[in-house]
Amino acid sequence: MATVMNIELSDEDWLVSQAKSCFKTDPYAAKSWMLTARTLFPNSFNIQFESYNLEKQGNNAKEAAKLLENLYILFPNERQLWSEVHKILDALQNEAVDQKEGFLTEILAAIPTQVQCQMLLSVSERITDKLEQCRLLLLALKKFPTLVKEHGMRLVETLLSAENLYPFQSPVNCYRKLLVCDVLPLILKKDSKVKVQAKDLYTWLQKSVEFYISFVTQPPSHSEPITPMSPDLLSPTKKCKRINIPGLLDKECSIHDPWANLYKLLIFIGQNVGWEIDADFFTKSREFQWQHILSLYNRSTQNGSDTRNKQILYTSTVLFLECLYHYISSVDTDVFQTGGGNSVPLVLIEGFRSTESLNTGAQPPVKRLKAESLLPQVHATESVPCSQKLILNFLTAFKCYELLNSSTELQREFVILCNNWRMETWSWMGHFQTDMFLYQGAFQDAVRHLQNYAVGSKSKLQIRHTLQLACCFYSLSNFSRACELILDVIAALHTTSSSSGDLNNDNNFIYGSGRHLVLVPCTEIEILPYCIQMLLTCFKEKSFGGKATDTLLGHTLVLLQYDWPMHSQLFLLLVKKIQKQGSFSYNLFFNYIINVDILEEFSFMKTPEGGKVHLDILPISTSAIAQQRTVTRGVNKGVTEDFKVMMEKQMKRSEESHEQIIRQFLTDERALLLSALV
Repeated sequence: MATVMNIELSDEDWLVSQAKSCFKTDPYAAKSWMLTARTLFPNSFNIQFESYNLEKQGNNAKEAAKLLENLYILFPNERQLWSEVHKILDALQNEAVDQKEGFLTEILAAIPTQVQCQMLLSVSERITDKLEQCRLLLLALKKFPTLVKEHGMRLVETLLSAENLYPFQSPVNCYRKLLVCDVLPLILKKDSKVKVQAKDLYTWLQKSVEFYISFVTQPPSHSEPITPMSPDLLSPTKKCKRINIPGLLDKECSIHDPWANLYKLLIFIGQNVGWEIDADFFTKSREFQWQHILSLYNRSTQNGSDTRNKQILYTSTVLFLECLYHYISSVDTDVFQTGGGNSVPLVLIEGFRSTESLNTGAQPPVKRLKAESLLPQVHATESVPCSQKLILNFLTAFKCYELLNSSTELQREFVILCNNWRMETWSWMGHFQTDMFLYQGAFQDAVRHLQNYAVGSKSKLQIRHTLQLACCFYSLSNFSRACELILDVIAALHTTSSSSGDLNNDNNFIYGSGRHLVLVPCTEIEILPYCIQMLLTCFKEKSFGGKATDTLLGHTLVLLQYDWPMHSQLFLLLVKKIQKQGSFSYNLFFNYIINVDILEEFSFMKTPEGGKVHLDILPISTSAIAQQRTVTRGVNKGVTEDFKVMMEKQMKRSEESHEQIIRQFLTDERALLLSALV
């Protein structure tokens, strides 16, 4: 016989069970049962909470809100109540990603504002997890701006102390992100009425700059792949960026226009401490920004004030960092992963003076530089995108850096900021330091820096470093070392197809008579013409020096063929020099010289009209040929015939690629080239 157990229910539980049993078939009857229960047991949390649950299941937001408000007033210490409130607040923070969470936010919205506010504050106080507590309090401040005055500073202090409590390796952490991006903008608004001491404002500003510069220079998260389908991610000026920050939701890890956010904070803080700065200062042109800072600096030297000095320090620093970021993003797109994997670096290199190609008595470049007080002009080849903007960013960054080191006081404050931010760990600063040394003409410093910085560098940047080292040695008149490095660069360049013919190069590296730099992509089509131009310039300097040899003249002749007739006037000067000395010996002549104009001119030089120059340019020396022949008179007749035959053969080679010929020359005769420059 089966035993039947009668489970006795309390009156409260029985009323609840009756309501639940008829809820699906007759919701009005269920309501009646719960109304009866609440009337009979007004102090029962269980009955009141089940009434709330039934209204929630029936999607009655207003009724559920009333019951929840009543629960909050009557039973403030019930764990089940706070668990429910926490779910609602989570839904609010998640911005109602599904229908169920969306309904929870409707319930909260139906509760009177004052009660909502009290609920948020109460929940945040009960939570022991600091991050969650800060997020909920932040939610309260955003939803109820009147709370900012009373609770804003407490939230700032909580975030600062929480960050100090944990050994974060980077300023890009959950607490700093909430402080800088979410809390400070609320506190610093004019209508917040929060009183903050100036020293705290400057501390916040330091932390904000450190956060944003670390944020924008970090590679994007793996969940944000760089692909052709993501054009925004390919741009160094992209408006939105996401970094994976442990502890935060995905939407909290994205920052729309980080630089604009930093500017707003800087303006807010500046207005709070009495700076002379317009709200749209950072949207104006670079020239306007620089002139404004320079005006402040000039006035501060006459009648300085701590406030004005602080403004100069921070506005110059932020402008410096922003310009530098955009410049480096284009120079080395891999450093912040702002470009695709096939992107090439840009390199800033020394240009050549237009007078150098004709001035045969020129002194070495380093000696001319001593007499120059003006900084060089900066140009870019046509293949550099947005080149003027890029150059302007570099020049503005340089001016700001110079200004920040122009006085003892500014330099001291700037060094403190750099130390606080551990700027020495920012590897990308090395590019700027190199380019800055080149721009200043500090070539010895640039050499030391490059030799240290290039160690362990990515293979993509090796050509960049080697080229800049070559520029430095060239400018220091160490032509042998410069050419050795240039030959290394040429060897590293990918060989073009022989069917492509000569590179079409309009010489972009010779401008005016003054010194100038050129910004160039590290591609073969751009770099090879530059390398040959530097080799030609080095050999020309030596060729017209006091100890010029025929070998030097011959090497120069070979290089002149590249981009002919760009250097035809220099060729005429070489011809005059050979005619003046009456003889010329270069047994590599027919190996590498195929230019018709040069061949015709050398044929003419052997005639009486051309100076009857003695030319020893056959592959085997003419004196050796003469000794091998048994002759009495007309000793050179056979040699002359050999010369004519070789010239005729050489004319037939004139359609060959000059570029390939010169490449072969630079590869096969490397040792001979370098020995000629010693």
